[in-house]
Amino acid sequence: MALHIPLLANPVGWAVLGAAGYLTYKAGKKCNQAPDQESFSDRTIKGAMKTAYKAKLKIDDSFSNSKEKYSEMWSQAQEDLDGN
Repeated sequence: MALHIPLLANPVGWAVLGAAGYLTYKAGKKCNQAPDQESFSDRTIKGAMKTAYKAKLKIDDSFSNSKEKYSEMWSQAQEDLDGN
């Protein structure tokens, strides 16, 4: 179709096409795996969940550090006002 050709003129379009081709290749390569192994889609979903969990841990740590920093500043500001 003529509507999709401009996508291939864009580097992002080539990246999307390459990623789709690679995932198709990997899925085809894994189709002969033993039944007791995880499927490609299950491994992909598990990987995405692990990545999301790691991001959550980093965000929680960042929030915790910010909370500690600003709670100390808040306490100091209160002490300054109470002291005057």
